[in-house]
Amino acid sequence: MGQMQPLQSTNALQAWGNTGNGRAIFANGAHRQLLDQVLQLSRKPSSEGFYAQQLIRGVNSLRASAAPLNSMLKPRHPTRRLLVAGHFEIEYELNNYYGDCQTDIEIVDIRFIGKEAEKEQRPALWRVKYNPKTEEWKPERLPQHNLQPNKAQPGSKEKPLKIGINGHGESRNDAAETLGDHIARGNKDKRGDYQLFYVPSSSGATAGDWVAIRSMGLQGTDEQRLASRLLALHMYEAHRQKLHVEWTAHSHGTWVLTEAMRQLAQRKIDLQQRQKIFFSESTASYAVANHLRHKLNMDTKDGSWHHMTLGPAQVAGGLNYGTAPLLCYLNELWCHTPKDEKPQKIGSLVWGSGVTGIVGYNLATKIIASGVIPVSLAVLGARMVIASLPGAKKKYYTDPGHQLADWLVRFRRNR
Repeated sequence: MGQMQPLQSTNALQAWGNTGNGRAIFANGAHRQLLDQVLQLSRKPSSEGFYAQQLIRGVNSLRASAAPLNSMLKPRHPTRRLLVAGHFEIEYELNNYYGDCQTDIEIVDIRFIGKEAEKEQRPALWRVKYNPKTEEWKPERLPQHNLQPNKAQPGSKEKPLKIGINGHGESRNDAAETLGDHIARGNKDKRGDYQLFYVPSSSGATAGDWVAIRSMGLQGTDEQRLASRLLALHMYEAHRQKLHVEWTAHSHGTWVLTEAMRQLAQRKIDLQQRQKIFFSESTASYAVANHLRHKLNMDTKDGSWHHMTLGPAQVAGGLNYGTAPLLCYLNELWCHTPKDEKPQKIGSLVWGSGVTGIVGYNLATKIIASGVIPVSLAVLGARMVIASLPGAKKKYYTDPGHQLADWLVRFRRNR
């Protein structure tokens, strides 16, 4: 008489769904039951069915050989990965159950996080309304989980979607005010509604500045990495819908946008010049961003795509201590200049450098003799001090004097 096999536990890992194509999805009994219920709900035409479809699509996207855009390594867990979306998060591991060369997916946990986004604890898109009477921007009550055009901004070439990404250490309402002014480039006549991709942070702006200074704008925080995956997904959504989008990133939000662009570039996505970027008070290397916007075939016709005052994090991270403009020029010369025009541009660069060097040498001897250098350094130092004042980069400024005067007014008002 053969030995009786023990009953399989309901919590044992088993494959879920169609195992014929791509990686197999393994889950325990509770998660398989949850996925079965969500699958049934996804077939119903309702708002709940819409969100259920998103979760099922997210799970099935793990079957592909390449990791989805919105997946990432879980911080401080070298074997765990996260697939993140607006209202859910899937934690999983890569394992091998069938013994072949392809790894399979083991779902560790499924978390519904829509409430966290509503409480401003997770990155999310928010519609922001502008009131011309009060000159204030106010986010709507609930976030959106998908990028959507609207009547005022249908995503056409003439009326693109305008979306802002905030920096470190701002509440959602403060971020809405800040990005509204920077999207309008400080022009009251250009103020209006937009969408805010809000990136929450557990530390203040100073901590974000230190990360930028220490890494020369090449690294971000765990919170920013999570946000960059979601942002990359939204950029890809816009691409699939053939929407024109203007992305404006402020301060540490420039790293989030740069990292999202890098994720798209790794997939060799061609954005067909329908999306463009604007960096304001960038703490991320805009030499890297310039390379990526060309690589993604973004709209690069606007030469004034970045703006900054000279704060320490901007000098170290955005300008890479002054090397970023040269790197951008060389990238433009070697990668985006027709061959027949290169000799002329190289000649102009060499001649211009030679003339500038000779003139500069003569000027330098006179400047040193006249004692102007200390004055120039004092002016530069003053600009950096003004730009480093708390909240001094909240609004869009082109004049350090205006920046200082406005800061003093707000300082007195808040005393």
